[in-house]
Amino acid sequence: MAKKVSRKSPQKRQRKSAESMAEQQKQIAVSEFFAKNRHLLGFDNPTKALLTTVREAVDNALDACEEAGILPAIDVICSEIQEGRYRLTIRDNGPGIVKNQLSKIFAQLLYGSKFHRLKQSRGQQGIGISAAVMYGQMTTGQPARVISKTGPRKSANRVELQIDTKKNKAQIVSESEEKSEEWAEIESGTEISIVLQGNYKGGKHGIDAYLRQTALANPHAEISFVSPKGDRFEYPRVVEELPIEPKEIKPHPHGIELGTLMRMLQDSPKTSISSFLRENFSRVSPTVAQVICEVAGLSTRMSTDKAQRGEVEALYNAIQETKIQSPPTNCLSAIGEESLVKGLYWLFVEAQKHNEEAKAIAEQEAAAQMGLLDGIDDSLETQEGNALDDPTLEEDDGVAKRMERLELNEDGALESEQENFFVTAVSRPPNVYRGNPFRVEVGLFYGKGLPADQQAHVYRFANRVPLQYQTSACAMTKAVISSPWKSYQLQQSRGAIPVGPMVIMTHIASAWVPYTSESKEAIAHYDEILKELRLAIMECGRRLQRFLKKRKRISDEHKKRSYIEKYMNPIADGLQEILGFSEHEKGIVIGKLKGVLEESRADRLK
Repeated sequence: MAKKVSRKSPQKRQRKSAESMAEQQKQIAVSEFFAKNRHLLGFDNPTKALLTTVREAVDNALDACEEAGILPAIDVICSEIQEGRYRLTIRDNGPGIVKNQLSKIFAQLLYGSKFHRLKQSRGQQGIGISAAVMYGQMTTGQPARVISKTGPRKSANRVELQIDTKKNKAQIVSESEEKSEEWAEIESGTEISIVLQGNYKGGKHGIDAYLRQTALANPHAEISFVSPKGDRFEYPRVVEELPIEPKEIKPHPHGIELGTLMRMLQDSPKTSISSFLRENFSRVSPTVAQVICEVAGLSTRMSTDKAQRGEVEALYNAIQETKIQSPPTNCLSAIGEESLVKGLYWLFVEAQKHNEEAKAIAEQEAAAQMGLLDGIDDSLETQEGNALDDPTLEEDDGVAKRMERLELNEDGALESEQENFFVTAVSRPPNVYRGNPFRVEVGLFYGKGLPADQQAHVYRFANRVPLQYQTSACAMTKAVISSPWKSYQLQQSRGAIPVGPMVIMTHIASAWVPYTSESKEAIAHYDEILKELRLAIMECGRRLQRFLKKRKRISDEHKKRSYIEKYMNPIADGLQEILGFSEHEKGIVIGKLKGVLEESRADRLK
């Protein structure tokens, strides 16, 4: 007979009162939230954390220099202190930062001047650089060091700081005057140094790849990078002038929502509805304000403090029904088609030069191991010369001067049949999404030794900043994939990037970029943005198609000419035998055949 197993009855859960549950509720600071959710800001692994820190510091440096009207010169140094721990130092030649602002800018999240501004800039939220300081503090416990100088006759201020994550406030560890000779000679600038846990890797997600792409989108900047291995990368200034300065604009009426309009009316000083619309929105003239009020059934003289919810909703609906001119686009600063073309060309000429030098060095090392050093120096020099066999790239000239010599054809493209490359760029007219103006640019590079059996590289940029993660989630990638590349004589599998020796560069310039997350790694799929991207990509594709057709035609002509040249003498011999030509007449026939070949070559060159 089986024994009965005694089972204890489950304990009854104690019921909690609303009062006891309320005692557990507490407010948290934004810094405390992001400290626990740092993956939202791009600090989800050590490799990415290094890149994100560099990106945020470089973006801030470029913004500061451009706003102050200074051609940027930025130095990035990454040194390994011990395994898995790095010191990142980023210095710029910008206007500097006043002493009492240093702690707020670098050690207080959501502190900045760009969040409420409607104009193109790299930073938007005031989170990035202070989040990098917080990550370094969390992973190594060390404070960040900031040195800044605001003028040639002023002393440089040095501050070491941390973030009080519970209060989202800066904690100054030490502050003093920087008295080094190096800073005494600097006119102005800012340097930040952060010790953090990281993992340095090269490749498409590495710091050097990010800086190379940054140089491509910012040809007016001079950037240098020293890696943990001691390798130095130089990205020289290609354009000796600053981009057009974007202007701040007011929000467009079609870009606001009902709740936002209600808040704006509540925060507005007491004034008439007509004045409120004219003073707070772009493209609202007295006539447009009157039309909106008439459609809403409100008096233009009605005071803003008397507007009730129903009246505000009527005003909102009237705004949506009223035809209003698109917002001004002087808040944007595009890269420009010519700068894109020259930048892409220079980038890949430098890449080719680097590959040739690496190949020559490898051959030299192999020869040294075999004891065959004689003549290696001469061969190295010859290979370096062949890598840049281009009359526009003379060593005794500056980079900007060399690029000025490049001339674009009537298609806005740069091409060479001899070197087998094609570069072009398309800049679309400004458009609007949710009341925010934006502009799309696309550049395309084809050939120059890129692998022909691999998918094309897609470089994505937003406000001149490279986007290196979340490629598949980005509207730019979707626009590239959905374009009809087979029509442009390229291979493409369904739902994939086209295959070919090609690089596609996509850029969106906007007063407010619609990122999919706080880490700013992908663009949201707005229909207006996707449409503009596709139109620009397809125009580049059509230009490439014309180049490929032209190249094929020339190749076919060359084959025909080679056949004629190959069989010229046998044909003349045959004619001589059949028709009884003399040697003199045979020579005339050969001469005429050569004349036809020369005429066809001359026509092709024209």
